Amino acid sequence: RRVRCHHCGAERPLPQQCPTCGGEDLRALGQGTERMEQALERHFPGVEIARIDRDSTRRKGAMESLLDGARTGRSRILIGTQMLAKGHHFPGVTLVGVLDGDQGLYGADFRAGERMAQLIVQVAGRAGRAERPGEVLVQTYHPDHPLLTALLRGGYAGFATQALDERRAAELPPYTRLALLRAEAPAPEAPIAFLEAARASALHLGDGAVAVLGPVPAPMERRAGRYRAQLLLQSAGHAALQRLLAAWVPALEGLKSARRVRWSVDVDPADTL
Repeated sequence: RRVRCHHCGAERPLPQQCPTCGGEDLRALGQGTERMEQALERHFPGVEIARIDRDSTRRKGAMESLLDGARTGRSRILIGTQMLAKGHHFPGVTLVGVLDGDQGLYGADFRAGERMAQLIVQVAGRAGRAERPGEVLVQTYHPDHPLLTALLRGGYAGFATQALDERRAAELPPYTRLALLRAEAPAPEAPIAFLEAARASALHLGDGAVAVLGPVPAPMERRAGRYRAQLLLQSAGHAALQRLLAAWVPALEGLKSARRVRWSVDVDPADTL
């Protein structure tokens, strides 16, 4: 058995002892789809379970076979990532569980709560689509969180009102404009070095109307063998941001450190991860 990171590509044998103390009393933790499958097999022996994720659908035709079992009712329990909530019709589903909903409430990206609310609304549409009513259970350590209670009491419109109030107070979109400069490279120090030079350039070219935040390592610092970092520009208005970008982007192309990295500027980024 091996452990594999789907983001950075790292792969290694399943450890048999602690790398620090050498102890062998190891316990598996977490809520991955494989762990959930194992737990449900213990609680519901003899019930067919379909696990739909990146690993189980790697083989050609595997996805179609698993989805067919779900649609026909052969598989009584479905386990999967968010892909299950999007674009599939399972007429027999009457109960949906959302595990660890707190990832959406406290995610690194400011739109994490918005995506959580969309996911819950989507899975609610998957439960009880036919003649039988459906039910959705959300696992959380924070049932009184303002965003979650607004969603449960007022639907998506109630959630949106609460989320927009928080965005306004924090000076986040849609009340401000953002531009995110991302940089990545095989060498861990190269992205930060480039972004430090980019920050100095932005401060030199700007007139104080645009805030320059960072640079910092990306929330997912290493992916596909490359180290990632980012720098954020924040402006109260569109015009000030565009004026700075018009002068700044050509200046970035001339930076010596730009040759060591792959970089891009994302205006009004859909996410900041």
